[in-house]
Amino acid sequence: MPSSQHSVDPPGAVSQTGLAKVADAMSRFIHLTANVFCWLGGLLVAAILFNVVMRYGFDQGLIIFEEIQWHLYAIGMMFGLSYAEITNSQVRVEVVSDHLRRQTMRKWEIFGALFFVYPFIYVVMINGFEYVSDSYRVGESSNSPLGLPYRWAIKSVIPISFALLAIAVTSRLLRNIDALLTKSDGDR
Repeated sequence: MPSSQHSVDPPGAVSQTGLAKVADAMSRFIHLTANVFCWLGGLLVAAILFNVVMRYGFDQGLIIFEEIQWHLYAIGMMFGLSYAEITNSQVRVEVVSDHLRRQTMRKWEIFGALFFVYPFIYVVMINGFEYVSDSYRVGESSNSPLGLPYRWAIKSVIPISFALLAIAVTSRLLRNIDALLTKSDGDR
């Protein structure tokens, strides 16, 4: 083992519980996928620029690039949900939560995840898989003759992104449970 790595926590460090370690691993996975998908923003800009140049510079708008733009928007939005959950950057009604104690807020987040978020994720994923399989089965493609084929590929973003959202919500849930059990007052 190199001398810069230690097998024990450095002095003053708080050792993590098993729940926190699992939550950290899940968060790292979500951050990794977010880093991969964030590069699609550059492709989106390139597709928009190409489409604008073709349409206004050469009077040749291409349906395929318009569809690529919408698909890239969808991918960014859908996969961004899990990143927003992990980084706590989702939209939240602060009018109520600002006036609650941190531990009370954690309890509400646990309740919300178990009774609202997980059932919603379940319904979307189950229906999403059926949506994708039906699209694949019939060989669905764009309605436009010059549009993109394999419509099932973009539809598969729905269940995949919601699986990532389930991982993100589970990470957050484990952190909140860990904080309640250890009486920690760390970040939400």
